[in-house]
Amino acid sequence: MDLTPDSLSQCFLHSLSPAPEPRRAAEDKLTEFADRANYALTVLRLVAEPSVDEQIRHAAAVNFKNHLRSRWAPSPESSFTPIVDEEKHQIKGLIVTLMLSSTPRIQSQLTESLSLIGKHDFPKSWPTLLPELVANLNTALCNNDYTSVNGILGTANSIFKKFRYQYKTNDLLLDLKYCLDNFCAPLLDVFLKTAALIDSAVSSGGGSPATLKPIFESQRLCCRIFYSLNFQELPEFFEDNMDKWMVEFKKYLTTSYPSLESSSDGLTVIDNLRAAVCENISLYMEKNEEEFKGYVEGFALAIWTLLGNVSQSSSRDRLAVTAIKFLTTVSTSVQHTLFANAGVIPQICQSIVIPNVRLRDDDEELFEMNYIEFIRRDMEGSDLDTRRRIACELLKGIATNYRMQVTELVAVQVQNLLSSYAANPVSNWKDKDCAIYLVVSLATKKAGGASVSTDLVDVQNFFTQVILPELQSQDVNGFPLLKAGALKFLTVFRTLIPKPLAVQLLPDLVRFLGAESNVVHSYAASCIEKMLLVKDEGGRPRYTSADVAPFVQVLMNNLFNALKFPESEENQYIMKCIMRVLGVAEISPEIAAPCIAGLTSILNEVCKNPKNPIFNHYLFESVAILVRRACERDISLVPAFETSLFPSLEMILVNEVTEFLPYAFQLLAQLVELRRPPISSNYIQIFTLLLIPETWKRNSNVPALVRLLQAFLQKIPHELNQEGRLGQVLGIFNKLVASPSTDEQGFYVLNTVIENLEYGVVATYMVHIWSALFTRLQNKRTVKFIKSMLIFMSLFLVKHGPGNLVDTMNNVQPNIFLMILEQLWIPNLKLITGVIEVKLAAVASTRLICESPALLDAAAARHWGKTLDSIVTLLSRPEEDRVEEEQEMPDITENVGYTATFVNLYNAGKKEEDPLRDIKDPKQFLVVSLANLSARSPGRFLQIISENLEPANQSALLQLCNTYSCRIV
Repeated sequence: MDLTPDSLSQCFLHSLSPAPEPRRAAEDKLTEFADRANYALTVLRLVAEPSVDEQIRHAAAVNFKNHLRSRWAPSPESSFTPIVDEEKHQIKGLIVTLMLSSTPRIQSQLTESLSLIGKHDFPKSWPTLLPELVANLNTALCNNDYTSVNGILGTANSIFKKFRYQYKTNDLLLDLKYCLDNFCAPLLDVFLKTAALIDSAVSSGGGSPATLKPIFESQRLCCRIFYSLNFQELPEFFEDNMDKWMVEFKKYLTTSYPSLESSSDGLTVIDNLRAAVCENISLYMEKNEEEFKGYVEGFALAIWTLLGNVSQSSSRDRLAVTAIKFLTTVSTSVQHTLFANAGVIPQICQSIVIPNVRLRDDDEELFEMNYIEFIRRDMEGSDLDTRRRIACELLKGIATNYRMQVTELVAVQVQNLLSSYAANPVSNWKDKDCAIYLVVSLATKKAGGASVSTDLVDVQNFFTQVILPELQSQDVNGFPLLKAGALKFLTVFRTLIPKPLAVQLLPDLVRFLGAESNVVHSYAASCIEKMLLVKDEGGRPRYTSADVAPFVQVLMNNLFNALKFPESEENQYIMKCIMRVLGVAEISPEIAAPCIAGLTSILNEVCKNPKNPIFNHYLFESVAILVRRACERDISLVPAFETSLFPSLEMILVNEVTEFLPYAFQLLAQLVELRRPPISSNYIQIFTLLLIPETWKRNSNVPALVRLLQAFLQKIPHELNQEGRLGQVLGIFNKLVASPSTDEQGFYVLNTVIENLEYGVVATYMVHIWSALFTRLQNKRTVKFIKSMLIFMSLFLVKHGPGNLVDTMNNVQPNIFLMILEQLWIPNLKLITGVIEVKLAAVASTRLICESPALLDAAAARHWGKTLDSIVTLLSRPEEDRVEEEQEMPDITENVGYTATFVNLYNAGKKEEDPLRDIKDPKQFLVVSLANLSARSPGRFLQIISENLEPANQSALLQLCNTYSCRIV
């Protein structure tokens, strides 16, 4: 079939069919057409054809946009054929005119398409775009054609957004200057002419909503463009014309427009413009405070007044939040004296803060209907754009300069709210919620930790009088929002609650896991989990296995039962708590058996449709920590764990559950390492599968596959000599080490081979190994690769001796060893970090200069001296520079997802093995080795040291000799 607008029209028509057969056939045909030359251009011409049904043209416009997204500038890894330059040129010549003449539905798709092109080509490869937009803008403005005006402004807004989000670079500033030079004057012209139209409509009786909506939308778009063009720095044009902008901005905050505000959609249009104005003046307050100072007081007064008239309706949240943000910015600036006047802070507290902190019907509905979103806003700090949080941020801002006034005022408000609750708990429970929220939200986090403090109340008294009655209530389902607030208070102030009281409360927290409210049982789980993380001075955990032992069985039962509540089947807070408890509690067989059964049952269920990556990650961490802690305590449990886990892991492998493959490989590695020989046939089958090249195609699986391969290499090294398996393993190494993205993993494989096999087994492969490494070194040398290669050479030397190291390298090319020593080993030895790695590199280098004939030869004196200088540099570094602290288990952030990146299972991690356990101190090893060497050849090495070591290193070496009572003679 030929590629024509008519043939495409038929395809798009069938692609809209509800029947699957014609729809799939049409979609397949469109996919085939998409690879042909001029496909995008032909689709665009179809979109432009007015005789074609609008539904078909809209489908074509969506297809055009998606086609551009994948083919205008495809990534190097993409399989899509890119659009050729000639076709691009023709598209750019047509799209602006077509976008402006289209119906609103199609216009929005073409605007997005234009933005996609602009993202890659504007302005350098599309210099005609801005002049064309400006020319069309002037024409549309003259004709009062606000459909076209808004289409052009919407397009400009999209292409200028990059100035808000990209880092300031010379290239970005050049692009910004080009846009400022070409668009500032037309933008101000549109803004002022539209403002005059609004003034005229208001003075003549208000104007009709149909007339006013597009011109208010035009002003909103002008404000968003203003924001983008001013974001990086204050342009001269805007500074010179600041008054013209600010006069109109203030007008929109202080003028009412009854003809629009009488309807909800009209009010939304006005509120969107006012919110855009608030964002602009906040930007100037933050970045251009000096130039803006003359306007601050007027805007602050306008916003105080405006906020008094903004209802509690959720539709007005954005305006309320942006307006309060402006006041918050003012409160922490040099203009904060506006808040010093008598009565201002109480008025703000009474008329702005308390009304916006009080629970609204929308909050209650969210609590009941969407617990995940409620928790995300309330507990996880993502609620900065909610009224409750931003109102508290305003108080915090004012307290920056007026702490005593704010503290006294809020403390009184809290007491008033609690008194109101006490007078009628059933009717006034929201007052207590408001009081708890104020105390929690105004708490101050101490630098560098989870500890918080507050001046508002005595935390322990408040806890005893206000929070404890909620937590000890036998009705876990009564007043659930108050229960959630109490649990949140305990979570936030957990470090300030005495341990005896907290331990006494743990059974109550366990009870709350049975609450019907998803938020309440989630908060109970989160509270337990966070409490188990608390550390006292010296980093000692405050709560131990002994503290949870009396009720661990009930705790685990309640946690697993909580996962049976509707909508909590994949509750990440509960699963995280399960993981944490398993990491603290004593794992007896009585605990382990039901836990592994429960976890594998959940795993089998989520395998069918992995949709919550955070829950699933904590699920696998829970399995890993249960396996580790239970089997370390009782190794005889391993077969039972294998029986439980193997069917689930097999399901993941057989069904290729992509999201779970890395997790499955890590768990299998953990089980292999725990297994006592002989290894079962199940494992040998997996090992055979591991050696097939196809297994390694997906990069995201590589770290987990390497982890599993290492486990097998350590557990069954003798099987490598059979059926050419070592050659297959080294083929995997070769593939991994050739690429900078996987070279470190390649070294992990290689190091494990060298560490676990006798020299006689690996000797015949060494020329191949060195050749692969030297080729990579020549083609793509990176710091990471050099450090990895140094570690490998050091490991090879300490395992198989310096003679074998030098000889096998020189077998590739005569004297290449000395070249590698001079160009790679000596200058980069100081880069090594980590306790084990530093010891390995230092000991290997020491043995090299004390045992290798190649370096003890008189002709190699300079190399000997420079190597020693590098060893002393490495060992003289301050301890904190050399030691890499072991990290605690990292938290999984909210934005984790199923991507092409590998997610490590902390609890299934490989234990770091020290290949030199017998050598405790590399510094002592160095000076003792040097002393023994010099004793055999007195006087020879002192001269080499004086000629080749830096003065500081000579002093450092002398000090080491004195420390360990050794002499170099």
